[in-house]
Amino acid sequence: MTSRNHTPNDLLRALLREARWTNHNFSLAVNRVAAEAGTRLRYDRTSVSHWLSGTRPRPLVTAFAAEALSRRLDRPVSVADTGLGNLAAEEADPLPEPGSGLVALHRLTESDLDPRQRIALRDQPFRTDWLVAPPRRDRPEVLHARPNDDDVPWSGLETVLAVMTSAFATADQTLGGGHARSALVTYLANDVLGRLRPAPTAHIPDQLVSRVAALTDLIGFKCFDDLHQYLAQCYYRVTLLLVDEVNDRTGQALALRGMSAQACFLGHYRHAAQLADAAVDRAGTSPPPGTRALLLGQAAVAHAALFERRTTLARLGEAEKHLTKTDDAPRSGGRTHHADVGHLAGQALAFLHDHRQAEIALRASLRRRAEGERRSRLLTTHQLAESQLRRGDPEEACRTWQWFLDECSSVRSGRVRSALRSFSVRLWHYRDNAVVTQVLRRAERVTGQLTA
Repeated sequence: MTSRNHTPNDLLRALLREARWTNHNFSLAVNRVAAEAGTRLRYDRTSVSHWLSGTRPRPLVTAFAAEALSRRLDRPVSVADTGLGNLAAEEADPLPEPGSGLVALHRLTESDLDPRQRIALRDQPFRTDWLVAPPRRDRPEVLHARPNDDDVPWSGLETVLAVMTSAFATADQTLGGGHARSALVTYLANDVLGRLRPAPTAHIPDQLVSRVAALTDLIGFKCFDDLHQYLAQCYYRVTLLLVDEVNDRTGQALALRGMSAQACFLGHYRHAAQLADAAVDRAGTSPPPGTRALLLGQAAVAHAALFERRTTLARLGEAEKHLTKTDDAPRSGGRTHHADVGHLAGQALAFLHDHRQAEIALRASLRRRAEGERRSRLLTTHQLAESQLRRGDPEEACRTWQWFLDECSSVRSGRVRSALRSFSVRLWHYRDNAVVTQVLRRAERVTGQLTA
């Protein structure tokens, strides 16, 4: 729905001139920002001409337009600045100037649990100006006068949180980010924050705050996995607030790694590399070898996306060295660190167009991956099939992809659905092959089941 105004939009015209964009360029940029948020738009230069003449698009589109201009001009551009709307019409930032991480988390979960506000948060554009690591602040340990743990509302909560985070993480790996996310947010808001809210943050043990941050980070990842990009960013930002308050360097590094993976998925490779490097730097020697290997693996992927071969291989080499120091005992039914780093190595090598070596790494990852980690197995299988297709073997790619088609309907994951669509498009170019045609028909049926 659009509103008509006969006053020409000189503000937008000036911004387009500053951006050195034609109407066509601007329309494509708006469509691209919308696609990241899961909204499909088909604007063209004619649409922009209407906006310049005074027509206003629907409010959600104005947010996409403002974000597109912000990226191009490398500075914040509000909806009001574009002349396409006004400040009152913009959705409020759920995290305006938070007093503390717990206050910000309470505000965010409250918004997320409200159906109307949740829809608005899911629809907002991905913010590239949020893809920045906060300044590093090493703080001296401050001893606070804390009450006896037996007399506080959170007595025993740290142990409970560790168990619940592990349980929710296992369910996430098996069933996908779209499963039980609302239940997790409700648990955090009621069972966790409900017990912490009466106390000043300074009275809450640092380790307990770190546990809350880990659960918050998991929610951010679940949002990302189900392609709710802006909402994921909100949870990652709160995670950083929490871990920064207690100087949890490992927690900071893991949150930055998650942000890097999200940026890389959306094609913001330069930002992804900066965040991944910041994660490695922030971690220092604090985390165990397996965690450090994961941080280095993500850095390798981000630099490979920029085709920085030397840095990529150096990061992969460092990751492998740290893996040799990890306990080889199965974790949650499989060698997760080895499997995860193998998947990251396969991604990185595929970016470098070394598809043979990528396949070796991806197959090794699948061998080490626990059967229960279904989503990771699906995404690794998809990556393996893509590498086989890119080196020109569509029939082998189809054989690999059959397992993906067998299992993908059992997982609620936006990334898995996206993989299904993108690989089907790639296979379409080989549709004259009988094997490919058969697989494409099956993929079409599976897609119909997932969207029904």
